[in-house]
Amino acid sequence: MNLKIIGISGNMGAGKTTLAHALQQNLKSTLLCWDDFDDISTSPSDYVEWYHRGQDYNEWNYQALADVLEELKAKQSVSHPALKKLLNPTEYIIFDAPLGRLHQQTGQFIDILIHINVPLDVSLCRHLLRDFKGSNKTKEELLEELEYYLSHSRSLFFDDDLKASADLVIDGMLTIEKQIQKINAYLKREKR
Repeated sequence: MNLKIIGISGNMGAGKTTLAHALQQNLKSTLLCWDDFDDISTSPSDYVEWYHRGQDYNEWNYQALADVLEELKAKQSVSHPALKKLLNPTEYIIFDAPLGRLHQQTGQFIDILIHINVPLDVSLCRHLLRDFKGSNKTKEELLEELEYYLSHSRSLFFDDDLKASADLVIDGMLTIEKQIQKINAYLKREKR
């Protein structure tokens, strides 16, 4: 078996997790989600401050995730350190990788990077809908979030570096079915 790790990158609200789960089912693959490792990893406490300090991706220490990727890449089964379940190597390992190849510690294991491209307004709207829908957050909190976006965090949504390092850029406005079709066509071309 020629195992390949497929990374899925994109902005907040781009649809990384949705696509990763759909691709996992379509390819009958093992799935790794960055967020599942948050509690056993370290990252900058303030992303805006991190951005203005120079965007040092080494500040994200996700060694446990890197170790799991390395084991799977070596075609070894491994216990997920956070979820406590066995992960088995499959032809494709789907990796919900918000930092893509820019995060060297985990990005070094990505064979194919797929970036989901969505307009900034869509990314912001999806992000806000996810955080505010079904929560007890107030209108004032929503307005504060929008003001903070305009005055401080908007620069975090620019993803040119992620796009530049991707092997395939997918239109995030397409349906999941169409995104999967485009990815499958790409994977077939890669196998030749």
